[in-house]
Amino acid sequence: MLVRIPFKFESYGAVKIYDVTRTVSLYGVDFERKHGAFCLTSENLVRVAESTAVVVPVRDEDPLVLEGVLRAVPLHSPLIVVSNSSTKPLDVYSSEADIVKNLYQLSGRSIMILHQKDPLIAELLKDEVPGLVDESEGLVRDGKGEGLLIGTLVAEGINSRYVGYIDSDNYVPGAVLEYALIYYTALVMSKSPYKMVRISWGFKGWYGEEFLLRRWGRVSNIVSNVLNNALSRGRKFETDIIKTSNSGEHAMSIELAKMLNFASRYSIETYELVYLLENCYVGLKEGLCKALPNTIDIFQIESRNPHLHSQKGELHVIEMLAESLGAIYHSRLADQHLKNMVLKILKEFSYEEEPPKPRTYEYPKINARKFLDEVLSRSELSVAYGF
Repeated sequence: MLVRIPFKFESYGAVKIYDVTRTVSLYGVDFERKHGAFCLTSENLVRVAESTAVVVPVRDEDPLVLEGVLRAVPLHSPLIVVSNSSTKPLDVYSSEADIVKNLYQLSGRSIMILHQKDPLIAELLKDEVPGLVDESEGLVRDGKGEGLLIGTLVAEGINSRYVGYIDSDNYVPGAVLEYALIYYTALVMSKSPYKMVRISWGFKGWYGEEFLLRRWGRVSNIVSNVLNNALSRGRKFETDIIKTSNSGEHAMSIELAKMLNFASRYSIETYELVYLLENCYVGLKEGLCKALPNTIDIFQIESRNPHLHSQKGELHVIEMLAESLGAIYHSRLADQHLKNMVLKILKEFSYEEEPPKPRTYEYPKINARKFLDEVLSRSELSVAYGF
């Protein structure tokens, strides 16, 4: 892949946010590098892919859609499926496990599937990650953020250098392949050990009563504007640098992942940015930034393939919006003016309350390899192939 090197960036303390750049060509392996563009040699591409674990969270997704996503991830990357799908009355999880097993038998790729509600995972993490386990049922809480935390811990356990996340509801396998290639390429562009790449969809659409490819997702557009407003007010310079506040497709170095706190449910992607800005910008002089003396490089790269998914309804949009805005509303980035702005936005969606404060989890300081070995040797639900 040939990616245009981003030149424009804005620094907020130790956080360096690059403006959106684009792919120049979807396939540029071993192509002679041109001025202003970056690509990998075939040898380096394979090396980075092998070092990048791809985590796919899923919950009761159409099996055909999930299979398309999994088949699109390059074979060199270890694949980690974290499922929170139902096991009764219909056992959706067993179908997902069959898809994983079949993919291994056909390709020989390294792939595993874990269930978020696996009692063993709850047992192993209950004391290590306070709040992760719901005391009433003794299992890990529902939520995308919770699933990504488990997947990241597994990625560390298999000694990956990088971890990438790809949603399971993508109807276009070619888009998934593009995301992975963007991850590999962009993560090498930065020399900092603390780096992240976030996908900005070229177009987004969904299957439903109407079909329209939009330039911006509604939630992402609103939340990015609010986050930019917070930065503008704090610095007294207007900015629109953030375009990927809700980027489900993103990747980072394991060093950065271990430095983060993870947020619950749909606030996870927005909270990543909020956490970094709170600790390495607002709290820089207070000694809160663990990355120093390094910078944290955040790339935003626009994909060429459209992102298509099923239409999930207005309630889903409002829930995602409220939880994402809540990550900003309850942070040190928000003054009263910004909080009033958030409340006004939510009222336009008939949401009359304060947005919820996200539950957050500190990344566990445990032996990730030992955790994974325990899960795979004792679990009746989670299984790995090719590792």
